[in-house]
Amino acid sequence: MHIKEIRIQGFLSYRSVRKLKTFSPLNNVIVGQNGAGKSNLFQAISFVLGDDFGNLGAAARSELLHTGAGASAVRAFVEIVFDNSDGALCF
Repeated sequence: MHIKEIRIQGFLSYRSVRKLKTFSPLNNVIVGQNGAGKSNLFQAISFVLGDDFGNLGAAARSELLHTGAGASAVRAFVEIVFDNSDGALCF
């Protein structure tokens, strides 16, 4: 099982919808200039898969919304699509 696609909108530096595709089932490398959103991508993944954000108060949650250039976000979403074609996760 591996990440197949990530969709982000309104989360930290990701104001408009971004679809990140073509993840490899083996190894992936994230590269980019400073301020490109690499750390925010990993925070988005942690937001979905981790439980640290469940205990955040309203003020801390609002800090996750995009407030950079352009209009500020009033809502955000992070969606991770998994490829389970290898059957690693059984239902």
